[in-house]
Amino acid sequence: MKLLWTALIINAFFALFRITYVLFYPLDLSPEEAQYWDWSRHLDLSYYSKPPMVAYLNFLSTSLLGDTEIGVRITPILLSFFLSIVVFPFVRKLFDDRTALLASVLPNLFVGPAINSLLMTTDAPLVFFWGISVVLVYLAVERNTLKLWLAVGVFAGLAFLSKYPAVFLLPLTLLYMFLVKRDLLLSLRPYTSLIPAFLISLPVLWWNLKHDFVSFKHVSSLANKGAHFPNWGSLLEFLGGQLLLLSIVPFLLLIYGWWRAFTYRDKRLIFLTVYSLPVFLFFAILSLKKEVYANWPGFAYFTGSILVSYYMGRLFDKSKMVFWSIVVLSSFLVLLLHFTPLVDYLGLRKLLPPKRDPVKVMVGWEKLGEEVSRLYTGREMVFSNVYQISAELAFYVDGNPRTFVFHFGRRTQYYLWRKGITKFKGKDAIFVSYWGLPGRVKKHFRSHELLKVVDVFWRGEKVRRFWIYRLRGFEGRFDETPKGY
Repeated sequence: MKLLWTALIINAFFALFRITYVLFYPLDLSPEEAQYWDWSRHLDLSYYSKPPMVAYLNFLSTSLLGDTEIGVRITPILLSFFLSIVVFPFVRKLFDDRTALLASVLPNLFVGPAINSLLMTTDAPLVFFWGISVVLVYLAVERNTLKLWLAVGVFAGLAFLSKYPAVFLLPLTLLYMFLVKRDLLLSLRPYTSLIPAFLISLPVLWWNLKHDFVSFKHVSSLANKGAHFPNWGSLLEFLGGQLLLLSIVPFLLLIYGWWRAFTYRDKRLIFLTVYSLPVFLFFAILSLKKEVYANWPGFAYFTGSILVSYYMGRLFDKSKMVFWSIVVLSSFLVLLLHFTPLVDYLGLRKLLPPKRDPVKVMVGWEKLGEEVSRLYTGREMVFSNVYQISAELAFYVDGNPRTFVFHFGRRTQYYLWRKGITKFKGKDAIFVSYWGLPGRVKKHFRSHELLKVVDVFWRGEKVRRFWIYRLRGFEGRFDETPKGY
């Protein structure tokens, strides 16, 4: 009980730190966060590129806290806290109190989980519902009760409503049963979990049926988009990303844990490996064909982090100095993640120049919103040729106007909302872009005027420039030709 209270206090500290960070550190919403917030203003059964959970959670949190940064980001902070508390009794059941404490606390010091605990993207609810689902699977396989299997189906369905990679739950669960309890494959009870999972997922399928399965076309285009095979550079970049997501040394421990799981033939270690290693291998192989974002397999590190914690506990017995060295290094990396200007003070600017700093995508948006707010009267159409700018303008311009996108590249959710532009026929518009005024946009208006150029600086260096135009006499339509999904 004492260690449980220790876990509660430490995780409460991290939650309080994150709340304070959001309230006082000068970082804006990332473009993806702003887009998902904008979805919450147009509640639907699903959306162009993702299922609807992120929009629903944003709707709930901003209804309570307003359309503010903390209103958006309180959800991942709370989900992370609750999941860390759920982990403690589960891992205590698997191993012991000390491993439970480590598994509850250590992920706060891993770069990937630290990001998911702060940014309101689709990864935050996916990791939460995936984690609960996996815990329930372990208990259901152990006890094989109808109640547990139905609970698995409910949380698996909620995971699917969060992000499509939740479909990995089905094949991985079949694999786990095959490895540790094959007789369950012939039992009807495990398959009852498919009923609530299907029913919860049905609205997404129905929405896609009505929209020509656009979400699945989008996901398919991501999977097929890429270069030659094998692309070794893409694989190395993927591996480097995974190394960073688990703060370097813990990732190496995870690889060791995967290898030892089948050597020991311990079903607990096999369980933790089955729900992490195959996902990692899938995306590693996919990276040989195309670019794979580092966060894509991040949900698999729920059980991966537990496995790391198990070996960290054993490492503590062998060498406390090595254990604490790993903790200090991981803490340092997470600290740098939150406060990247420290890189400059440490003389490491060449390792992470401002233009390569991932944090730069979260600066300058509030400033842009303030500049546009001075020009916006409430009557103009506000739009851009990239969805990232349109989403940020919707959040940061006074009055949170509905914004639009003139699509040059692939379709986005804003393409499905394009019919709303017809009411602005004959009116003025405010257009914001990274690159000036494209001719394909200009031709839909009677005249144009450059109002302002806004430069964004981060760590003393210009990282972005915005061009703000007033366009007059909108003809009432966009001649868009989106390229692909």
